[in-house]
Amino acid sequence: MSFTLYNARGMRVVIDAHDASLQAWWAPDRYGRLADVLAAAAPSVPALAGWQGGMPDDGSVLLHLSQNGLSARLHYRLGEDGSLSLDCEATAGAVSRLHLPAPRFNLQGHGASVADHVLRLASSRCRSAGRLTEEPRDVAGSAFDFCPPAPLGARLGWPALAGTPGFDHDFFLAGGGLLREAARVADPASGRVLRFSSTQDGLHLRSDAGGFSCAMQVVELLPGESARLAFSYRLGVQDIDDFDISEPVSMMLNK
Repeated sequence: MSFTLYNARGMRVVIDAHDASLQAWWAPDRYGRLADVLAAAAPSVPALAGWQGGMPDDGSVLLHLSQNGLSARLHYRLGEDGSLSLDCEATAGAVSRLHLPAPRFNLQGHGASVADHVLRLASSRCRSAGRLTEEPRDVAGSAFDFCPPAPLGARLGWPALAGTPGFDHDFFLAGGGLLREAARVADPASGRVLRFSSTQDGLHLRSDAGGFSCAMQVVELLPGESARLAFSYRLGVQDIDDFDISEPVSMMLNK
């Protein structure tokens, strides 16, 4: 079963009720042309399955999960400003791991490359995925420094990433507990811009030639512990000249 959210800008978001994943997100480009900006999923963590729910009268989607001692509630809302908001509450009756499937985006649409997608990331520290005992390193001046916005593909030519298909790294953020913008990605060709906001103190960036995702951190809960999390993916458009880019992009803009 799936649920579809709509807004007045022509957006529609399709949510899979079984695993709480996004199946499609149709959004306009700078000329009003609609495209599905979700790429095929490539999750690094298996999704929690068995969610159930429906659509309340306010047009949102409300899902519930009760599984292996974990009780969770997930609320999706699609705003008129292009923001898909996710509010999650969870309580553990046993040792539990809470994680949500991260939508994998390609702001041009299926089949295009994301090499020229320009990333701004509000993080000064990172580490490779899975290396939990590794001390996060300072990213200043490195291939992982996106405080000045830069194209994803250009960074893959730097020595630290040469020969790799893309990013698979944990980035650490300041201001945990507050919902604030953590990452922004702009596509010069379509004019689409994605803003990812989170209350967590980190995110996982994963990319390859066909897509990218900004994923939540996995939350470990002990019996009796609770967690409240909030996320937002906001899709809009802007003139690429308004986006400060520290390195050149290679793609000619198509009209």
